[in-house]
Amino acid sequence: MPLHIQLGSRRVSIAAEAHPTLAQLLERAGLHLNLRCGGEGICGGCRLQLAEGTFHVDGVTLTLPAGSRHEAFACQTRVLSADGEIIVPAGSLLETGGQIVSEFHAPNANSAQTTSATAPLAAAVDIGTTTVALVLLDPATGHILARASQYNQQIRKADDVASRISFCRTEAEVRVMQELVIGQTINPLLAEACAAAGVQTGRVERLAVAGNTVMEHLFLGLPVESIGRLPFNAVRHIHPPCEAATLGLAMRPRGSVDVVPSVAGYIGGDIVADIHAAHLLSRGGESVLVDVGTNSEIVYAQGGRLLACATAAGPAFEGAGLLHGRRASPGAIEHVRCDTKLDFQCDVIGGGKADGICGSGIIDFLAVGFRCGLINAHGRFDIERLQHAGCYAQSPLARGSSHACVLVPAAASANGQAVVVTERDIEQVLKAKAATYAGLKTLLTLQGRNVRDIPRFVLAGGFARHIDLANAITLGLLPDLPLERFEVLGNGSLAGAYLALTDAAALLAMEHISRLPQAIELNRTQDFEDNFIDALLIPNLNTEEFPSVEIHS
Repeated sequence: MPLHIQLGSRRVSIAAEAHPTLAQLLERAGLHLNLRCGGEGICGGCRLQLAEGTFHVDGVTLTLPAGSRHEAFACQTRVLSADGEIIVPAGSLLETGGQIVSEFHAPNANSAQTTSATAPLAAAVDIGTTTVALVLLDPATGHILARASQYNQQIRKADDVASRISFCRTEAEVRVMQELVIGQTINPLLAEACAAAGVQTGRVERLAVAGNTVMEHLFLGLPVESIGRLPFNAVRHIHPPCEAATLGLAMRPRGSVDVVPSVAGYIGGDIVADIHAAHLLSRGGESVLVDVGTNSEIVYAQGGRLLACATAAGPAFEGAGLLHGRRASPGAIEHVRCDTKLDFQCDVIGGGKADGICGSGIIDFLAVGFRCGLINAHGRFDIERLQHAGCYAQSPLARGSSHACVLVPAAASANGQAVVVTERDIEQVLKAKAATYAGLKTLLTLQGRNVRDIPRFVLAGGFARHIDLANAITLGLLPDLPLERFEVLGNGSLAGAYLALTDAAALLAMEHISRLPQAIELNRTQDFEDNFIDALLIPNLNTEEFPSVEIHS
């Protein structure tokens, strides 16, 4: 039973079986799809077209003649005929190359120092939900010998934290996720970094890890089900050191492994690492740290006190849920500029032609579109201007259609399809930015503070390194503060893991930090919903909070 797969100009044939889903068949053939929802059939990441054959789709049997086109989700479809043909769009394939940030600020990290040829080495690891970054270092000097990064291979099974919790219903499924993050992600990164430094992996005697609470649990093989339901309790927040061999890490078997402690089910070791690396306590004064992402974590520090919360911003900042959205990898539009004539200029990662747009690009588009009057405060297009400029499109959706702006025409794109941003895309981004800003405002209001009062605003995480701060303010994602008040930390999670290996006091300091924050549950506060609704507008319903943003009537 051959299954013929059309991938752009490439054609692949694999042996088909009647029982597995198309997603499972493709995975066995090494073709991994975007299963953001864990194969539940709700995210549309594995959308493809059935071209010929008999298929079982969502409980219905369909027989398609040659030349047919029927859209379906690979995770919900099985092939029943002796052979079949499907067409897989590039956007449904799991991206393997990305713009992953491993830069951070820490003493001695980038200094040129001599490392003994026999000295024991260490590796610091940031386990992100989407990406994993590793640095190989000499712990005695702090000198970084090599860096390596790739996507967290757990995305083969589920894309975000919630879907990974849903996937891990049994101990066996937890082990699958543990193998994906260690065996298929960290071990190859260790091998890559050691090869680049010209050393054997056996010289790595220490490893430190930081990540959100779910990622740390799956790294250790701990169940995560309780983190996904009220009251969102983790198995534990402080993890004792363990030997590398017990986890299957490709380093010295008796090497020591440390995991940065977490605060709560939704405030993990990555945020503890951020706090420590940003010196939120040691520098004193009043400051705010925000780690923008699918879950945006926010920390308020003042006089040795820490308050923390997390908001479910959703995956729009990673391009998920947008018609032509994608992660920050070659072919994605990362920055957008335009003039009053709507002549769009796009910077594409890798320098080639575009086939989609990532989070930093969509923030730019909304900001410049708002400033030139193309997009109103509600996220709606000036249709006449779009049509007059020749940039208008109407994009079909699963239900109905949506007005859209053409950023890159089909003739100039990488795949022969126009890259567009729809009004529905804008709606998803506005929800994400509204959740982040509302969480920030609510947390500060609980302390009797105003966002404009904060003298120091730290942005952590890889996404923050790529966004245009002025555009993020125009959109209403970040507060309207002078740009000099913002500090971009970079990968604070990786910085914390690095410091755990180079500073004898760091782990104890982070354990102390993990006990300090008062975790605020925003859904139990009176103001969050009102703040969220206000923040759905560009920049905000309360325009006085954004005095530098010119508001068009």
